Order: sequence, then C-alpha cells, then structure tokens
Amino acid sequence: KAVFKQARKENICKYSPAENILLEEYVDGCDLEVKTNEERSFSIEDNAKLKEYALQHTDNPHALVLLVSMETGLRIGELVAIKKPDVMEHFFHIHRQQRKIPKSETNEHQEFVVVNYTKNERQNPRGGRKTPITTECKRILDIALAYPGESEYVFHHKDGRPIQKDSYGQYLKRVCKRLGITATNNHAFRIAFNGRLDRAGLELNTKCLFLGNSPETNM
Repeated sequence: KAVFKQARKENICKYSPAENILLEEYVDGCDLEVKTNEERSFSIEDNAKLKEYALQHTDNPHALVLLVSMETGLRIGELVAIKKPDVMEHFFHIHRQQRKIPKSETNEHQEFVVVNYTKNERQNPRGGRKTPITTECKRILDIALAYPGESEYVFHHKDGRPIQKDSYGQYLKRVCKRLGITATNNHAFRIAFNGRLDRAGLELNTKCLFLGNSPETNM
C-alpha cells in the first residue's frame, strides 16, 4: 500500500490496486515459515569459528568488517559507512549509513550512496548514537586503520574504494557456508550481540541506545 501511495503522490499511477486486496488474501500467498533461533542468530560456537577464520584473513577488508560487526552489533549499512572521524577513543559515532539506489533510478547501473542518518533516525534525526569500542574491537580497528590505500572510510579496498554492503554480505554468506554455519547474514551478529548484552546484565534502554532500535524491536 505504501508503494502505491507514493506512486499516486508522484503521478505514476492514478489509483492503488492494493486498496482492493484484503490482508487475509495477501497473506495466503506469503511464506509464513518461522525461522528457528539457530537460523536467525550466530551461537557462541559460530562466533568462535567466524572469528578464527577472519583473523586468518585480515588482508581482506571484508574480514575486518566481519570482526567489527561481531564486536558491535552494528547494521551492515552502518558498518561500511563509518568514516575515520567517527572513530573516537572509546566509541563510534554512528550517524550515517550506506544505501543502495534502485537500478531503475540509475539506468540499470547499481550505485551505493552514504546518507547522514541511520535507519531508525530517517524521519526523526537525533544526531546518531554512540557505540562502545571494546578492547578486541580496538585491536581490529588498528589493523583496519593501517590497511593500505587512501580513504576517508575505515573499511576500504587497497585502491581506496569503500566496501559496498552487498559485497560484504556476499562474503559473509560464503564464509558461513564454508564453515557449515546455518545463519548467513550480518543481522545474525546483531541478534547475537543483543544476547551478549543481555547476559552481561544491561538494562533494556541501555541496549536500545547501543543498537539504535526501539524496546519493542529489541525484545
């Protein structure tokens, strides 16, 4: 409904066919299979396998993104959009994200842009949030900041090009399959990190501040 509402607003179409579709009818055509916890989140054992593999391949910038993701629970678009001035002594200032522009808007050439807001602050900007840098994360950051190539971004290729979130996502998926891990996307790090904060005894509101989501989403 939102797609057609926007299309009408931009005079792309004159009416919304979605208005004639009942939710019950739509749901009948959907895949309602619920993923198990193992399919949604990385276990402690999975994290150990991924960490061991990535530490053996720190010459690949995608491996560095993986290691920092494990230590921060950041969204994939936030990770690859981190610029060097965003790295403070004890925390990241997370206030931007990388977004993919639809091919229909770029003549079929895929493009990625960095915008100055995060997913949860798109319509309500609040200057971003601070995400703590753990001791282990600092060790990986030192490797990333010393990586060959000139770039304003923390994670980049040797020619200075920033890492694209899709290429990192594909890398993570390949590594997970190689290691026999069921979950294969970066969000699994986010869920695992949330559980890690929970086991550490952090209150719900504090976890939400670190992860940049609502209490309902966090729960």
